[in-house]
Amino acid sequence: MTYVPIVPAVIPSSLDEIIKYAENLSFSPEFHLDLVDGKFVPTISWPYEPIDDILSVKPYLDFFTLEVDLMVAEPISVAEEWVRAGADMLVFHVETLSLDDFKLIVEETKISVGVSAHGDTPLNKLIEYARYADYIQLMGIHEIGSQGQPFDEDVLRKIAELKKVFPEKSITVDGSVNKNTIRRIYDAGADRFICGSAIVLQPDPAKAHSELLSLINE
Repeated sequence: MTYVPIVPAVIPSSLDEIIKYAENLSFSPEFHLDLVDGKFVPTISWPYEPIDDILSVKPYLDFFTLEVDLMVAEPISVAEEWVRAGADMLVFHVETLSLDDFKLIVEETKISVGVSAHGDTPLNKLIEYARYADYIQLMGIHEIGSQGQPFDEDVLRKIAELKKVFPEKSITVDGSVNKNTIRRIYDAGADRFICGSAIVLQPDPAKAHSELLSLINE
């Protein structure tokens, strides 16, 4: 049986909050950091508010396989700095950079590079970028940038269509992954899950994580 990972996700409000979550989520081998700059999406997170040094997280997150989701207007300018800060995986959104720039990043970056898209973005555009990406991240919510939003049913169709085009490429789903949706997303063909409020905001995150794992790793 293939193990299907579920990765806790945090939208950080401060370095102190990241330190707290790093302790609370130490049961997980992976850690997903959502970054929003208030430009690409309306919400804003650390290190854009408060403004802070990206490298300050390295001592606290080196323990994890760190994935950084760059929901920012200018991801190229910070990508290299996040690699230095210990990121093992970077997610870029097709609306924030040209296809040529994305190809160059994939060629020059030694870590794993994923690609994602906003709910309104045509799937064909995501496919153009995905040909060069190491993996694909689909959003399980229509409006990105915050946790606890309703599930976007259309992600199930997108998973099926992308699996036809890229049968060997890993597909991650991020957003509205919870006990009511995770099995449906898994049955549609998803290979990996990013989970925010259904884990990190629960009284016992480790237990919540384990219970979700049991729904797809039988």
